[in-house]
Amino acid sequence: MSLLQRFIVRLANSRLGLPAKAAVRRLRESYYNAEVLRRPVNKTAPLRIQLSEAAPPRVNLLIPEINFSRFYGGYIAKFHLARKLVDRGYRVRVVTVDQCIEDLPGWRREIVAYEGLADIFDRIEVACRFDRSQALEVSASDRVIATTWWTAYIANELLDSLDARRFVYLIQEYEPYTFPMGSYFALAHASYDFPHVALYSTALLQEFFRNQRIGYVHATGDHGSRHDYFENAIIRYAGMEPPVRDGTGPRRLLFYSRPEAHAARNMFEVGYLALARAIEQGVFDEGDWEFHGIGSSHGDIPLPAGNTLRMLGKFGLAEYKARLLEYDLGLALMYTPHPSLLPLEMAAAGMAVVTNSCQNKTREKMSEISTNLLSADPTISGVTAEIARATSLVSDPARRREGARVRWANDWDDALDERRMARLDAWLKD
Repeated sequence: MSLLQRFIVRLANSRLGLPAKAAVRRLRESYYNAEVLRRPVNKTAPLRIQLSEAAPPRVNLLIPEINFSRFYGGYIAKFHLARKLVDRGYRVRVVTVDQCIEDLPGWRREIVAYEGLADIFDRIEVACRFDRSQALEVSASDRVIATTWWTAYIANELLDSLDARRFVYLIQEYEPYTFPMGSYFALAHASYDFPHVALYSTALLQEFFRNQRIGYVHATGDHGSRHDYFENAIIRYAGMEPPVRDGTGPRRLLFYSRPEAHAARNMFEVGYLALARAIEQGVFDEGDWEFHGIGSSHGDIPLPAGNTLRMLGKFGLAEYKARLLEYDLGLALMYTPHPSLLPLEMAAAGMAVVTNSCQNKTREKMSEISTNLLSADPTISGVTAEIARATSLVSDPARRREGARVRWANDWDDALDERRMARLDAWLKD
């Protein structure tokens, strides 16, 4: 049994509270029960539509759920898009299609922590339609925006009831890369073949889809009128000079640590093994570094030479923003063409940051965003080498301060500016 298999067995054991063999058997059997086998059909099940001539035209933004324990970059983008559409005079309805606890008073309390969104639930409608037996009233003039691969299936079915020829697809990742090669990979990839116009999160992701000629928009050539991109606004810090930790006390490394299977694209194994190897090679001054992990509720993980990766879990937005300022070096990997927002925000907080290249996400393109970003080959040796390089930059506050001036949108009114909203306006009115 490989080290990774042993790790999975221990993880299953801790989650299921069973002996190792029983835990593995339970995981195996789970693939054969009816609920798991029908999950793809249930996730993509069409909405039940009630077509009404009296219904006001709406823009229907299809999202999985509203859950503030998972309200991160992708969801922030969806709700700012809804806000910008309301500002342009559209009647916007957010439709949740996965299981979701409807709690409008609670949502109103939570959303105030997110700049620019405090009153969003007073400006939009929300319809929870996990229960597909509940009809959704629509006008033939309604428009649809899909935000995930399975909502694209639902949006495509909705077109049969509308006078629209295409839906808008908000694409924030090449989602097949969030799965192993198999059924879900194929289903996610097929979602790009539906008739749509595409709004990509970042120019790098747009370039990847264009280079690979993926789906309806790019398969027969680069139809520039059918796609655009935006930059998800990252956190910003007040003051003229970007912050850099003063260096008092032990140095600190922050590792985006996601051991969960559904976060495989964050390459936990490569990141952990590279960090362990760097410690073994004496890259870090003995006793002068602390190692912390964020992004998972997993327990602390041992590192060589008596060190520990102390797992901090997840933070709310305000605490997350403040905590980033406490670190000198960031390690945040993601094996997709999207640059990932966490490395950019680490860089904006003045860290030297080790991330990785992938496809058209090259070292050169990432360093153009910030000189604090060091892109490694996505291998254990490649990441180890960049960690060693990053430690030398930690003691260069002038460079880190300059690198904290990240060339990226840090305001949603800039991220979804007039030009992009005018393009979206034209798509919705087509």
